Amino acid sequence: MKRIYLTLMLLGLLAIGAQAQTTAPASNPGSVMRVTFYEIKPGKGADYMKFRREHSKPILDEAKKQGVILDYKWLNQPTGEGPNSWDVALVVYFKTYSDALENAENGRKYNEIALKHYGSQEAKDKADAQSRELRDVVSSHLMREEILNPIQ
Repeated sequence: MKRIYLTLMLLGLLAIGAQAQTTAPASNPGSVMRVTFYEIKPGKGADYMKFRREHSKPILDEAKKQGVILDYKWLNQPTGEGPNSWDVALVVYFKTYSDALENAENGRKYNEIALKHYGSQEAKDKADAQSRELRDVVSSHLMREEILNPIQ
């Protein structure tokens, strides 16, 4: 009888130890985002703001409406951090890494949206050149949000 109790107690301790080893993951993956940092060229702030309102916003709004992207946000940095610092950042949210990377279907849809907005490939190319005259890309990063689970 003593042996049975000892065996049951040992099994109970092993079960408690096994439970402690199977914890929930520390985080759940959230949405994927592409963050692009821009430095606005000197004296071009108002022109770049106008460009974003006239061109970037309508295209991104339509891409969101058609499900090419989940969402987007513009951020600004009011204080510079020295040379090669960024002034404006564009955060574009995607559902998966596949959507954020070179996804042929999403690329095709986005290009159709842009062409419809500009009216022709020539007008789109001209607008792309105009944007390069207004700002420089400092860097671009692919990121994934982490949603932390509480410790149990």
